[in-house]
Amino acid sequence: MLALLSPLFGILGSLLPSIVRIFERKQEIKYEIELTKVKLDAAERQADLQFHVEEIKADAQSRQSALDHDKSLDGGKFINALRASIRPVITYSFFILFVAVKWAAAYTMIKQGQDIPTMLDAVWDPDTMSLFATIIAFWFGSRVMEKQERTAAVVASTQPQLKVTVAKAAPTKAVGTGRDK
Repeated sequence: MLALLSPLFGILGSLLPSIVRIFERKQEIKYEIELTKVKLDAAERQADLQFHVEEIKADAQSRQSALDHDKSLDGGKFINALRASIRPVITYSFFILFVAVKWAAAYTMIKQGQDIPTMLDAVWDPDTMSLFATIIAFWFGSRVMEKQERTAAVVASTQPQLKVTVAKAAPTKAVGTGRDK
């Protein structure tokens, strides 16, 4: 009986290193695939970052071009002053109108005997709060956003390239019969 099993064990013994090499190669291929994925992700992030930097540069160039165009238009001192005053005049006019309407509503409510908290709730309602927030965001929020974009672009352009390293997995041991576990 032992004579019959000896050739079988000999064949299995000679095949065992090949089987172990197959599992090791499988681990190496898996490692290489993961490393390639990480490198591709890093390259995509770098390309996205470069795209955003170029987009910000294009926006800045467009804005500068519009400003240069406005400066090149010369209609004389009066026309230039009139053209420059349109937005501020409209803004101040609507602000004065808004304050006048709200003041008139508050005055009317107090004259009719309403108490101050009720009057404030009616005058400073959610729509008014929303309008106020929109105006403040328009006039001051865009400057904050532009400053954040410029800061992000500067930070992105000064950061060194990211180097990603992945630890190689240790080779796995040959699987036994179950008794050695």
